[in-house]
Amino acid sequence: MTGPSIPRLLLLGTGGTIAGTAPESTQLNRYAAGVIGAEALLTTLPQLNRLAEIQVEQITNVDSADLGFNHWRDLVSRLRQILAEDPGLVGVVITHGTNTLEETAWLLQLLIDDPRPVVLVGAMRPASALSADGPLNLYQAVQVACSADARGRGVMVVMDGQIHSARDVAKRATQGVGAFHSAARGPLGWVDDFGVHLSGVERSASVPFAGLSLPTIWPQVVILHGCVQPSAALIPALLSAGVEGLVFTGTGAGQLSAVERNALAQWQGPRPLMLRANRCGMGPVHRCEDHARLGLLPAGDLSPQKARVLLLLALINGDDRNTLASRLMVV
Repeated sequence: MTGPSIPRLLLLGTGGTIAGTAPESTQLNRYAAGVIGAEALLTTLPQLNRLAEIQVEQITNVDSADLGFNHWRDLVSRLRQILAEDPGLVGVVITHGTNTLEETAWLLQLLIDDPRPVVLVGAMRPASALSADGPLNLYQAVQVACSADARGRGVMVVMDGQIHSARDVAKRATQGVGAFHSAARGPLGWVDDFGVHLSGVERSASVPFAGLSLPTIWPQVVILHGCVQPSAALIPALLSAGVEGLVFTGTGAGQLSAVERNALAQWQGPRPLMLRANRCGMGPVHRCEDHARLGLLPAGDLSPQKARVLLLLALINGDDRNTLASRLMVV
């Protein structure tokens, strides 16, 4: 008589610090990211054999600061393919660098329409470091991906024992294993040696661009950072260059300066789709009539980088300003 079968899982490697190495085990900053393959990461964690049968594929192996739209396209394509072709797969874990992890997680949330868990995981210390956090983070990510309670929760991020939603998670520190948080709503739950503990409160995890085909060449969407006396030449230069989208990281609650407002008011050419986010790291941006007359839409509580991801996909989809405004009400 055979025992119960263990779940099958897909691990997709993309690189990052979790796959990084340094010359010395005490070096936490001077290291090369994206050196160790995903298959090699598993060999250091034989304990994973108790949790799942894991299939491994390498999408890329880079520092996440060097991820490009081609990497995103490859990742989304493979995810969609394997989820469609293999109904017996319980979930997917993606190893990823922490620098842009929140952007990739949000991209996948907007594109991947499947109830099975997709969990991103990274590390703040390279694999060669004393007390490297990657192995436990990876183990716990697999725990979450195998959990029945994680189904239907949308794309998630597991770091330092916490489970975050793709929409809310953000990297808040350059160092330390507790660098990720979900400021506005808090984490979805936590994971430890007793299991996966998820809140009973369901959060919206809409997938507005399910089925959207990603192009080889993506739109140009630029983030502008608000500050004291911004350059009067920057906005006209970008508009003249034909950028298709702008995200303003406004001061306070997403406010643009008079210099920026005047530059937009004086522009006589076609206007790109434009969003207002804020540089505070927490709190919403609401509709403002003065800004709305210039064509600016509020990004709500999306960070500038997540607002850019949404705007990129909206442009690829051919959204106009009214359609984008409707999407912002539900994401």
